[in-house]
Amino acid sequence: MSMKDVVRWLRDEHDNTHEIAARLRSTAVKPPRGNRSIWVEQLRSGFDDFAACVRQNISAEENGGYLQPILDIQPALAPQVDLLRHEHEELVHMIDNVQRAVHQLAPTDNLLLRDCCKRIESLLSWHERHAEHENHIVLYVLSKAAPEVARMTQPTRQHDTSDERLQAP
Repeated sequence: MSMKDVVRWLRDEHDNTHEIAARLRSTAVKPPRGNRSIWVEQLRSGFDDFAACVRQNISAEENGGYLQPILDIQPALAPQVDLLRHEHEELVHMIDNVQRAVHQLAPTDNLLLRDCCKRIESLLSWHERHAEHENHIVLYVLSKAAPEVARMTQPTRQHDTSDERLQAP
């Protein structure tokens, strides 16, 4: 995978995962007091979407994704890449545990429901931190090995608005 492809892929992955995580967070942040049957199903569905997205991203990163090109360009980053790979295992383990708990929820559960919501919020935060770490490593490699690709990551203005977006050439 070329570094230009890595940049595009990370951008798309981030946007998709962020959107799914935001929907899940908005569901988990405020459980209803009354009829929770529909809400529990929405929570399960939202978590399943997030879990599938993260698992797919991790699989793609590990199998032909950008981790190997990073090592090819900057072999000295092997310890950081190993840490990312280990965190992938940890994230999948956490996802499995939370997903099991979410699927065991009953609409009448009060404490378990709130516990699941807190665990979801914690998992989302850990995932965001992990994604930031990945992005920092990729940006470092780009800045050292491919300055022309690194310029792709600079914000640009579009259509006379102040909305800044990352643009591919």
